[in-house]
Amino acid sequence: MGLLPFFGLYDKKDCDCMLKKIDYAKINIEKNKKYFSCPICYNMMELLDNSLKCSNGHCFDISHKGYLSLIRNNKKRIDKVYNDVLFSNRVKFINCGFYDKLHNLIGDVIKEHHNVSLIVDAGSGDGTHDNKILNLLNNKDIYIFGIDISKHGIQISTDYVNNNFIPIIADLNRLPFNNNTIDVILNILSPSNEQEMNRVLKKDGIIIKVTPKKEYLKELRNAIGADDYENEDIIDQHINNNYLVREKYDIIEKYNLNDEQLNYLINMTPLSKNFNKNVKIKDITIALNVYVLQTKE
Repeated sequence: MGLLPFFGLYDKKDCDCMLKKIDYAKINIEKNKKYFSCPICYNMMELLDNSLKCSNGHCFDISHKGYLSLIRNNKKRIDKVYNDVLFSNRVKFINCGFYDKLHNLIGDVIKEHHNVSLIVDAGSGDGTHDNKILNLLNNKDIYIFGIDISKHGIQISTDYVNNNFIPIIADLNRLPFNNNTIDVILNILSPSNEQEMNRVLKKDGIIIKVTPKKEYLKELRNAIGADDYENEDIIDQHINNNYLVREKYDIIEKYNLNDEQLNYLINMTPLSKNFNKNVKIKDITIALNVYVLQTKE
């Protein structure tokens, strides 16, 4: 099925039952192709048939599942820890509502930032946070590129391609975008490359960075004997040294946890291999720092 028939005629409600994931991907990529740069030679790219190609002939196919792999072949890796089981349980845990306050806060921040059309999630994993945020924004002109090096996570995130979501396997150390093109960068509980984020961010763009507070998932961490997270004062100092902090928000909520939700939590966390299944956790704390940042001139 070609791309051209959809332009000017596409109605999401009428066509959802007919389009395949690759069709959604092609529509979304065509609308945003000007932002891409080749991860090998950094040239501009064009959508031709089912592939993105640059002027030097580097070609990257769109998977029939609806994702792009914009990464050098020698950078690809198989991760046995961050696998389908982990990501599918993470989807279920997020869908229980434990991060709703975070999604609402991020949605409000984005709405307050003028003329947003393109968001990049650096470390998107399964894409569920992004899907929740897109639903709250409810704006057909806003797209989120979900970037992660995990093929398992990106494959699961293709469930959201019909919601202005573009899943991409890529290296966070070499984001496949042109300089100064991105309105908002999300970085939710994930490592990041600050130099790369600053490179692709527009001069007036913002970074929404989410880090764990020391209380984050403390009940689970206590049960498995895991170390505390990095000292928050160190993170604060680093961020203040490198960014202009427009706002900082704190989210601290304790939620009741039933057996099914506990099972999701255990299976979404790599540390849980040490979890004693005879231990029962009745509640869980979601404690997060949310920074709204701009780059320093």
